Amino acid sequence: MLAIDIVGLLISICLVSIRYPHYAFMAAMVNVLGQIITAVLFTGNVEKFITAGVFSSAEVTNLGGLKTILFTFSGPITNFLLSKMAGGVEFVSTANIVNPFAVLKHPLAVINLRFAVVSFLLGLCQLL
Repeated sequence: MLAIDIVGLLISICLVSIRYPHYAFMAAMVNVLGQIITAVLFTGNVEKFITAGVFSSAEVTNLGGLKTILFTFSGPITNFLLSKMAGGVEFVSTANIVNPFAVLKHPLAVINLRFAVVSFLLGLCQLL
């Protein structure tokens, strides 16, 4: 089952990028897609996915210790890889990387990097 939490998506868009909401929404979809692909590769039994941007959660059974950790961080890793493939993060100042209101030359790369960092931190809290 796949559920979409609109409130979580809106809060995620506000956290990641208010100026480019379409890129933030795409980053959320890339995150969930990375988790779905990882669950399929690890042959986990997918019970449900709740897509809520950086607050997304999943209930997957039949995964062991290391596979659970890899599954939890597969979404942020997917966002980070997309950010590196898109390029352009090197040419953005640190203040603009953190600022969700900033005008960006390469918004796809920066927003996926922001999304990866916030999603990683929330995933780390979820594991603990």
